[in-house]
Amino acid sequence: MIKIKSLQQLKRESKGGAEYFILLRFNLRSTKGIEWDAQNKVFNVINFIDGSEQTLTEKQLMDQEWSDIGHAINCGWLYKDC
Repeated sequence: MIKIKSLQQLKRESKGGAEYFILLRFNLRSTKGIEWDAQNKVFNVINFIDGSEQTLTEKQLMDQEWSDIGHAINCGWLYKDC
């Protein structure tokens, strides 16, 4: 697993799509499929817990009102599952 430490690193790692997880309390995980679409400058996100899909700009990804991914990056809780 690879710890994601910045938005720029997430962009590099998620080109072509990959599986990520947010490490929660008690070693629980919130698993997501994330793909960076460089052409449209958006992240395509699938939330595996409920199957919901989101298309988020960089700003939206980092805003807790839209997604918990940015907060997880800032707290050191987002990992790429290898």
